[in-house]
Amino acid sequence: MKAENNKTKRRLTFHWGIAAAATIVLAVLVGWASSWSTGPSYGGRYGEAWLRDVFAPNGAGTSQTSAIATFNQMGTNGIAFLVESLDRRETDWIRFYRVAYGKLPQSLRRRVRQPIPADTLANAASLVLLNVRDDSPEKSVPRLVRLLGAPNPRTRLYAAGVIQHYALNYSKFSFAPFRPELVRALADTNDWIRIDIALALENAKLGGPELLPAVKPALTNSDPVIRNAAQVITRQLEAANKAAPPNHGP
Repeated sequence: MKAENNKTKRRLTFHWGIAAAATIVLAVLVGWASSWSTGPSYGGRYGEAWLRDVFAPNGAGTSQTSAIATFNQMGTNGIAFLVESLDRRETDWIRFYRVAYGKLPQSLRRRVRQPIPADTLANAASLVLLNVRDDSPEKSVPRLVRLLGAPNPRTRLYAAGVIQHYALNYSKFSFAPFRPELVRALADTNDWIRIDIALALENAKLGGPELLPAVKPALTNSDPVIRNAAQVITRQLEAANKAAPPNHGP
């Protein structure tokens, strides 16, 4: 009787193991299918798949180049997808998928997509936005400005970098309606964000007395790259202030 019970337990353990493995495989396959079919499509692939190519581990740079070229062809739909992707977040499903993927045998891992952290995809979106042409900045900038108030500091950082890029490269677009929101972003605790927004305001010819005080704390940042950037823009702002005609009031 005892031997029979042990045999039954082994069978149950085996079946439970098979069921658990099947659940993991199903979760991975469902995740693989659903996450690739988002965003605008081009060349038979969805935007999500192209975005993953930006930092593809085995792309050797060619995947990134192709992805950027593809988003250039997608037009406004591709730009909108990229802007929304700046606010990628880790969800319970993504975390579960990552755990499930890690438990798969190596042979099966090669057949399904590797999970990519949300922050990596957001970073990829920001890189592409810096390298594609936006023919409708009036649609993108309001979305980017809203992201400056996002809870995720990385989202705010990516948005600020792209806004600075737009202010520099889309000189015909007026940032004046967004000056209040940009000035509020000068109070961000992140030095890079304040530097980017100060540059954006200066490039958009919307500078004011708020810019220098917002940038100067970055002069003592422990990161030499940030310190150097702060030094450059500080000199630029000080030179602009000296060149500006004095305001004698009404």
